[in-house]
Parts: sequence; C-alpha cells; structure tokens
Amino acid sequence: MTENNDNKAAKSTQKPTPSVLSINVCDSIIRDETTKKVSLVGLFNTIRVNNFPYSHPSLHVYIALTNGHGKYQTDIRFLSLSDNKPIVGMKGHLEFQNPLQVVELNVCWQKLLFKKPGEFVVQVLCDGAPIGERKFIVIGPEHKIPPTSGTEVR
Repeated sequence: MTENNDNKAAKSTQKPTPSVLSINVCDSIIRDETTKKVSLVGLFNTIRVNNFPYSHPSLHVYIALTNGHGKYQTDIRFLSLSDNKPIVGMKGHLEFQNPLQVVELNVCWQKLLFKKPGEFVVQVLCDGAPIGERKFIVIGPEHKIPPTSGTEVR
C-alpha cells in the first residue's frame, strides 16, 4: 500500500509538459527588435529538388511553446520517417517564468543534406517526452507537387 501512495506522490509532483502553439518550417525568420514581433518568410511543407543528394542552403524552424512550469531539457530533432533516424538535432534548456509565458525558438540548420526523397519531421521533446512535431516532404522532379505550399529549387 505504501508503494502505491509513493507512486501517486511522484505523479503529483511531476511538472506538466509544455504545450506546443506552433511549429513552422520556413526560409527565414525576422524578429523586429522594437516590437519583438516575428515574421516567418517563405513557409513551406514541400521541397522539390532536381537532383539527389541535395543540400538545402538554410532551413528555419519556428517553435512556440506555453504552459511550462520551470526548467526543461529540450531536444529538437530532425528525422527521416523512412528509417526514423535523426539527421540533425540540438539540445538545450528552456525556462518558463510562469505558465502563461510563450517561449519562442528559432532553429536554423545550414546545408541540411537530403540523400533521397521522402517524408521528414521536426520533433520537439521536453524532458525526454515528445510534445509536438511538424511533417514535410522532399520530392524529386518526377513527382507532382502536392496541393500545398512548397519551395521549388531549380
């Protein structure tokens, strides 16, 4: 009986996981230093390339989180869904002053290498728990562009 009460106590002291407000993939992110407003430029969910392997010059990911309580170890990973292996990632600490605070992250990967077409995902984890993800695809010239926005490389 004591063990069960210990488990309840551990669960009640566990802090809540932050909520994801947005994960956006784009060409660039501009923050106005006066107003602190963010502009996302060139949002996309499809990259069309002529040849593989392809090195994307600059891929930005904008992430907004809220409902955090204190400090979290945050991991942002970029994966290929065909093998579920991380291509690139970064880790760091986030701290929320209060649960209403919105923490914004701007992650930029330079010369990200796509060896073949496929589905990819940006995953966000806090304290080891996945809290959100954003999928997008990379296609070759033989593929028809899906009816969503995309970036075409020539």
